[in-house]
Amino acid sequence: MATVVTRKHRSGERTYKVQWLLGGRRGAAWQSETFVDRRAALKFAALVDAAGQRWPDGWVKGVGFGGVPEEPAVEHPLLEFATAYVRRLTSAGPDTQTKYVQQLTALDGWLASIKRCAPTVENVTSDDDRDWIVARRRAGASPKTIANYHGLLSAVFKSAVEKKLIARNPCEGVKLPPIDDDTEDEDDKVFLTEGEFALLCSCMHEADRDFLTVAVGTGLRWGELTALKAKDLDLDASPATLIVRRAWKTNGRGEFALSGHGRFYLGTPKTRESRRRITLAPLVVATLRRAVAGRGPEDLVFGAPRGGRLDQGNWYESRWQRAIKAAQAKGLAKTPRFHDLRHSHAAWLISAGVPLPVIQKRLGHKSIQITVDVYGGLLFQTHEVADLAIDRALGGQQVVMATRAGGIEAAESLADEASG
Repeated sequence: MATVVTRKHRSGERTYKVQWLLGGRRGAAWQSETFVDRRAALKFAALVDAAGQRWPDGWVKGVGFGGVPEEPAVEHPLLEFATAYVRRLTSAGPDTQTKYVQQLTALDGWLASIKRCAPTVENVTSDDDRDWIVARRRAGASPKTIANYHGLLSAVFKSAVEKKLIARNPCEGVKLPPIDDDTEDEDDKVFLTEGEFALLCSCMHEADRDFLTVAVGTGLRWGELTALKAKDLDLDASPATLIVRRAWKTNGRGEFALSGHGRFYLGTPKTRESRRRITLAPLVVATLRRAVAGRGPEDLVFGAPRGGRLDQGNWYESRWQRAIKAAQAKGLAKTPRFHDLRHSHAAWLISAGVPLPVIQKRLGHKSIQITVDVYGGLLFQTHEVADLAIDRALGGQQVVMATRAGGIEAAESLADEASG
């Protein structure tokens, strides 16, 4: 017997699918016809039953008894729509656009595997969204990586909602794996003590020691430090400063590649906060004076031996790893990355009681929350000062400022006097 199945679409419209087994035989092929009117569907089902579970004589699928077929709904291939969305992103650089298309291509493949058909803007459901997330988590993807992919996919569907292609974003309301249980990023951070940095520096090639000193002394990222020009330094000011006004950028590929540029080019840092002026410690000033000796204003402070951009991959393989192994042979128990010099810079400032807003400005973080999220675990080191201040206040003593140079030692000395 033919049955009528009602389907409700995201747009709110309903369609009515008449389905039956050909000839009414078990194991026979399923047949179906779809209608937009329920009464028409019921009438057709009665005709199928009268014909012995076969197509009524003279009926043409999708046409009817010589009628005109309904115009099929147009669906938009997901990857095609998503790529067009990425092309229109005005805030993304060429390399970011290339990366987004690569991520969307992967998402399209995962969804196709789940759905067993080509994903379209219209046929992806919230369950499909949940299924690829579960699959990637089981495959070992971190919650942070999943969140990044999901955020991009959600932005694509949000655009589809705005264009009235779908009524609701299928990514909306889907719960993601909690990032709090993903300790990978925290475990990857390495903080060097002053002694450990000195050991590592002693194992570096002599020409690279100044480079490392400025890196840990300023907290600059690799792309910022290697883009620094002599004209960005004001070593005679009081205090001496440098300005971060550019960074190395990676060019896009294919249609997103900027013409007239190579694989890498100098551009402005990605956020306003990254474009910053920071003060320099005397030892960093002395190091920079050596580094810029004989250089012109437009020359890179730290460039390749023959000029131009210092390649991070080659430097890491030929210089950094060799020095790490040598330092480990002398007792270094850690395996830091170059970026860990930036983390060490922040850790030293936190240990000295430097306020977080100052650290935020020096590192070029967009918000204080980023600084807290990245280095909040180290803040316990400043609690010593807080506890000393509370102890003095409860004991009727004057609370002292402990954020200046030597503040912790001064507070401890005053606390010893009070206890004595």
